[in-house]
Amino acid sequence: MRFFLTTTAAAGLVAAMASSAASAQDVASSNWTGFYVGGQLGYNWQPTDGDEVVNFDRNRDGNFGDAFPNFSPGFCGGAPTTARPTSGCSKDNDSTAWKLHAGYDYQFGDTSGPVVGLIAEYGKSYLYDNVTAFSTTPAVYKLQAKLKSDGAIRARAGYSFETGTLIYGTGGAAYGKIRNSFSMSNTVNSATVNDPTKNAWGWTYGGGIEQKIGKFSVGALYTFTALKNNDSTVTVGSLAGVTPATNPFIAQNAAGTDFQRSFSKFAFHSVRATVSYRF
Repeated sequence: MRFFLTTTAAAGLVAAMASSAASAQDVASSNWTGFYVGGQLGYNWQPTDGDEVVNFDRNRDGNFGDAFPNFSPGFCGGAPTTARPTSGCSKDNDSTAWKLHAGYDYQFGDTSGPVVGLIAEYGKSYLYDNVTAFSTTPAVYKLQAKLKSDGAIRARAGYSFETGTLIYGTGGAAYGKIRNSFSMSNTVNSATVNDPTKNAWGWTYGGGIEQKIGKFSVGALYTFTALKNNDSTVTVGSLAGVTPATNPFIAQNAAGTDFQRSFSKFAFHSVRATVSYRF
């Protein structure tokens, strides 16, 4: 519903501007060949991941999936609201997003025909993705991945009509700067985040509609993006003078137990309004 309403509003804006421009004879040409620069403003949301869990490597041999009975209360794909997963877990956030872009299109045909192009974009998103483990103590252990910024290099291909309307599909390589962090209510163990800040790579795909209005074009764009983020781990170990020798986190390896989230991707949907100046 969120995507439908946002896209409908954006498409309505494009149609209204196109109608006004046509009546004023502002559409100088329907040919898309050339360079352009512009910006995007929109909304991001994450797919449901309530079934995400935390995997453990208790002997630190690099293989995750070791049984850890102390975490029998379970897990939740979000942030904890209490010390028990059955009592509630907050959903990961949605957010606004903006980007700047530059690209080039080539049209086969003078007033209508196929269009191919390449676009580079970069900007800010404000998403974070949590997963929480609950122990029998009781205690909570939360892993958080926060998307600081993101961009992409996308190819696009579509068809331009004589009205100056372009419908297209798009896809390519995606990039994001992700900050991984960890927090716990356990006060007798230490915690170290390995590879906390990383350059994450992945892919993106989607489609959109765009309308030429003189030297400008306005449009609506939908994309789905998935970034690889399973390299970061957390080591929960002993705290000097505090952690007892019988502590379960150091039972199989004196250096501690490694945590890793089960989902390897940081994924999100996005719908954005676009505006470009075309040279």
